[in-house]
Order: sequence, then structure tokens, then C-alpha cells
Amino acid sequence: MLGSILFLLVAFAFIFFVARGCVATQESTEVRKYVTNSASILNDSSNSGNEELQSILQGAEGDASKLDTEALDQAAAGSRELYNRALLYEEVPSEFETAHHYVMSSLGIRATATEEIAEAAAGEPDGFKEVLARSVESYRMSDALVRNHYLPAATEGLKATGQQAASGFVEEPPPFMDYDELGFGADQAADAAAVQDDPNALHGVEITSVEIAGQPLYPGGNVVLTGSDEVVFTVTVTNGGEVPETAVPVEVVLNTKAERQSQTATIEQIEPNNGNKVIEVSSFNPGELDETAEVTVEAGPVEYEKFEDNNTLTGTVTFGI
Repeated sequence: MLGSILFLLVAFAFIFFVARGCVATQESTEVRKYVTNSASILNDSSNSGNEELQSILQGAEGDASKLDTEALDQAAAGSRELYNRALLYEEVPSEFETAHHYVMSSLGIRATATEEIAEAAAGEPDGFKEVLARSVESYRMSDALVRNHYLPAATEGLKATGQQAASGFVEEPPPFMDYDELGFGADQAADAAAVQDDPNALHGVEITSVEIAGQPLYPGGNVVLTGSDEVVFTVTVTNGGEVPETAVPVEVVLNTKAERQSQTATIEQIEPNNGNKVIEVSSFNPGELDETAEVTVEAGPVEYEKFEDNNTLTGTVTFGI
């Protein structure tokens, strides 16, 4: 009898450890699949910018009349396709949700900027150079988003999953373009980027207001929602520094009894000297009736920011009838 019990215990232990090993192996496979897929998409995007789009723009020498509009349309379609690949990727490990948001934001910025160039070339030749300069600035912004936000978030994801061995797939891809080679529309953006990367310049963003369903949420305050109110956060972020800040992340965390919910949005750029931008963060599930849930809203921090006390606002929301 004792022998049978021991046999059963050994058998159950064996099954437990085998099952646990299978789960760990599956998680490891999902992580490696995700980071290799992200690396592939980001490198494909960089290659499309450097090899395809740049040659189209350089060949025109800033003259919209010399542009191959058909080739531009194809480049815009290819850029949008890469964004859609990232958007539709369904096997994102939970530890990489923030990192994946930055991948999508970077690709979305590039797709939109390329579409604007194509539209300007086809219908607004007089304003083409202005659109081009603005788009080049957007491309640089997307590079900074990958460098300053995606790579650190992905590295944290690898640490959280114990998959540091896959860190070789989390490397900075080439910039979307060789901006020095481009020759036009890049000088001003290069100067701005140089200032933004200056650690000696004053850098700092802050949350100046938060609304939930149109009602203001003050620090430590409470907002009461009715059944018809949507859980939508409207966040105003101000740049109190002396340089423009790009790709500023805004994260909202809602802790209900059922789950911890986190959503992140990205502000493309905020001008310096108290310039501000408003962004909406949504897709939250409401809590239970009469439940009061904690809310944390955080903006940034941006690179080289030293004072972060005003980057976060906390309060509560009550879900009424």
C-alpha cells in the first residue's frame, strides 16, 4: 500500500514538473517569436526608408515635379502595410505590451508621414518642401521612439521573463533614413534633434490636467461616473523645458477589483517653454457598481529629465448608477 502511494506521488510530481517545463518552454518560444518578429518589422521599415523612399526623394532634388508619384504611392502603401503587420500581431506577451505600443507608434508615424509626402507630391506641389521638412522631422521622431522607448521597454520585458539570452534580437535598427545624405529638409530637423539630445538643456514635462468623461480629476480627488459615462481620460501634458520633446508616453493605470488595467498613448511632439498637448486614453472596462478604484496617470519621463514629481497624478474614480 505504501509503495503504491509513493508511486502515485512520484508520478504526480513527474507530471507536474513536465507540465511546468512545457509551459516555460512555450513562454520562451512566444517571447523569442515576438522579439524576432519586432526586429524583422523594424528592420524592414528601416530598409524601405533607406533603400526605397530615400532614393525617390533624392532623385527629385526637392522638386515635386520630378518625383515619381507612382513609386511614392507604393512606398506609402508599403509603410502602411508594415504598420498593419504590427497592429494585427496577436501573440504579444503581456510583458511586452508597452514595448509593442512603441513599435506601433513608430511605424504609424512613418506611415502617416510618407502618405503626407505622397499626397503633397500629387496635389500640393507649392507646399511640398514644407511637407517634406515636416515629414523628415517625423521620421527622426520615430527613430527616437524606437531608441529611447521601445528598446528599454523590450529589455525590461526580457528581464521580466528571464529571457535575457534573446537580447541579441533587441538591437537598435538603422535610422529610417540617412538624413545627411538626403540633402534637403533635414538640416533644421538635425539641429532640433541635436538640441533635444543635449543633456545640459532643461528637460521636463508635467501633467497639468486630467479629465475623466469630461469631469476634472484633481490630485487625490475623486470623480463619480454614471452608467452612461465612458471611461475616457483626457490628459493635458505641458513641456516646461527649453527644447521640444518627442514621443512622450502617457500611461493611465486603473485598478479595479477585477483587474489592473493599463493603457498607454504617445504624444508625438510638445513644443518647449510651456507648450502643451492634449491626448485621450481609453479602452478601459468599468468597475463594479459603487466601486471606487485607484487611478494613476503618468507622463514621461523624458530623457534627461531630472525633476519627476509632477509627472504623476493619482486619484480615484467611483462607478455609480
